[in-house]
Amino acid sequence: MSTLELRSRLHELIEATKSEELLLRLYELLHGWGSGHESGVWAKLTEAERNRVLKAYSTAMDPRNLSTTEDVLKRRKA
Repeated sequence: MSTLELRSRLHELIEATKSEELLLRLYELLHGWGSGHESGVWAKLTEAERNRVLKAYSTAMDPRNLSTTEDVLKRRKA
């Protein structure tokens, strides 16, 4: 995937995000990354681990993969 394609996909995900908290966390992550102040858990991950986290996030943002609260509660009770 090219840099241009990655940027485009990131922009699409950000535009589709409704959670202000998630947007704030993404901002903090990217801001910290860009300023060279890598710290915390993200800095300790290998490139493969980071890619897995980003892939999981992308999968979680797909509405087809989301469950309703009722479905989750039903599974928990079972």
